[in-house]
Amino acid sequence: MFYGTAIVSTLLFLLTGVVFEEKPKYPPSHSQAVLRTLPPEEYSYKQSIINLFRNIPFVLLLISYGIMTGAFYSVSTLLNQMIVTHYEGEEVNAGRIGLTLVVAGMVGSIICGLWLDYTKTYK
Repeated sequence: MFYGTAIVSTLLFLLTGVVFEEKPKYPPSHSQAVLRTLPPEEYSYKQSIINLFRNIPFVLLLISYGIMTGAFYSVSTLLNQMIVTHYEGEEVNAGRIGLTLVVAGMVGSIICGLWLDYTKTYK
């Protein structure tokens, strides 16, 4: 079984190396088109990270995503312990609560995406 996976992975790796070029013929975005005109000495990864953290909407998005992800991971990690401490023998219901959290998050993100697409109120 592992030999088959190794063979398929190796063939796909070699095929990728042969088929794909280093750069596409046409740049995929305006920023890539501008970047291609600059000499490599002027492009700085460190400067691009600094520019990214000077972008206030990005920093707000980073903080809000970090808080929500951290809260979800902490609750989902400790959910079983929290439930079983107060309600002994309710491991199955703790799993159902976890499933409800995940499904509610997926449905909520779909609804929020549709709402933002409909109202165009995002930045």
